[in-house]
Amino acid sequence: MGLRLRSARKRCPGEAILSPVCQPRKIQLLPSTLLTRVTAYIHRHHMLTAAQRIGVAVSGGADSVVLLHILHQLRSQFACELLVLHVNHHLRGSASDADESFVRALAAELGLPIAVEHTPAPGTQIEHQTRNLRRAFFHRAIEQHSLHAVALGHTRSDQAETVLFRLFRGAGLTGLAGMRPVTADRLIRPLLTCTRDEVRAWAGSEDIHWRDDASNLDTTFTRNRIRLETLPALASTYNPNLEMLLAQSADLAQTEEDYWNQKIELLYPQLVARTPRGWQMTVAKLTLLHLALRRRLIRRAVQDLRGDLHAIEYEHIESILRLCQSEDGHDRVIIPGVDALRSFGQLLLSPSGLRSSQQRDYQIDLKLGQEYELPFQTGFLTINWLKSVELRHICANFKEEEEQNVEICDWDGDLLGRAGALRTLSVRNWHPGDLFQRVGHHSDEKIKTLFQLGKVLLWERKHWPVVLAGTEIVWVRQFGGSARVIVADGSRNIVRLVYRQA
Repeated sequence: MGLRLRSARKRCPGEAILSPVCQPRKIQLLPSTLLTRVTAYIHRHHMLTAAQRIGVAVSGGADSVVLLHILHQLRSQFACELLVLHVNHHLRGSASDADESFVRALAAELGLPIAVEHTPAPGTQIEHQTRNLRRAFFHRAIEQHSLHAVALGHTRSDQAETVLFRLFRGAGLTGLAGMRPVTADRLIRPLLTCTRDEVRAWAGSEDIHWRDDASNLDTTFTRNRIRLETLPALASTYNPNLEMLLAQSADLAQTEEDYWNQKIELLYPQLVARTPRGWQMTVAKLTLLHLALRRRLIRRAVQDLRGDLHAIEYEHIESILRLCQSEDGHDRVIIPGVDALRSFGQLLLSPSGLRSSQQRDYQIDLKLGQEYELPFQTGFLTINWLKSVELRHICANFKEEEEQNVEICDWDGDLLGRAGALRTLSVRNWHPGDLFQRVGHHSDEKIKTLFQLGKVLLWERKHWPVVLAGTEIVWVRQFGGSARVIVADGSRNIVRLVYRQA
């Protein structure tokens, strides 16, 4: 089907007659009333201030065209400059090109500059993909044209449909908050205070023309079914004011979420540590929080890690919370875009595939007197002769007030030097099967067993540093030096290892 140039009040010559479905209903609404309401809504949410440049997203449909006309009428009141933004996805062939021509002509009629983006959409998930492409264009336009914000033509009717759509998908309270009047990425929605019918009635009173998109009648799209079938059926069966009630519910949910978000923003930096491996949290601290806070904190961390919450549902958040039911042992769950792992009372959220994609092995030959920065931000290592006998420490792991997370190990230099081991020192990551004899023990143990005893977190083991003299392991981080070469009473030549965490 082609698209037709429409008027809400009268037809242009040669124009097809409006179908009953698209005819605006008769609503007693004075033009000044709608303008006053939109103006008040803009003030209430601080959408515009003086001397700002505002982009206006115009598809050619009724809502976006009315939005442009309203902002054009209000531009002197707010002393703002307008830039028309249009995206041509080329989904409907010549009809899409006709939309672009219509919007260009409208911008020229109003004396406004225009920026047009041609972004053909991929063949799958068209609704989601085209939305993302438009948002990307709006954000580029904000930077390229120094825009304060981009105005979108969503109405209260769209808000009601969004709430119902998210409810059907199983969204939580955050999702039921619907579309916000003003977003953090500088999108504004001045028409959220008006219904779709009110917008068209105002267009009729102003003799404003627009174009109708035939795909909006295609009920294979979920949102179209909700708008054309589900909402009307629910309204006629249960409550004729359903649209208003859903929009009000969104407003209430937004207020509640704003309150909770203030709480979360205070707690988040205290409970979530950003590390090279991902976002890490202490399970015991999480479990002290109310369930409502735990859920929001996890959602916030997932959003922070991924950049969005697309495809994240109730069960995904709950599955991560279930990981926290025990502080002992290990467990793991994978949700879209996030690998969640619990180990010995710590929870790590990392991007999917990060752990498996990281290189595992490294080995560095060591020379006395040099400091080495170990790969993968594992730490810093120095080995040198100890010059002052009074400063010796026997395989000591300690924390000083001025310098935290330092380990010191003293070896008997004579024992190391007998087989020329001082010339073959190296540091590498732990390997499965590695054996090591601790001080006070008479036989070797698997380092993997020591990890269990020392509660070394699973995600830290991969690059865990060990020092070798030749082929023998003589030091393991956290577990000190080997009993075979450790300094003892009577040792005259001492070699000291100093390790610092990154």
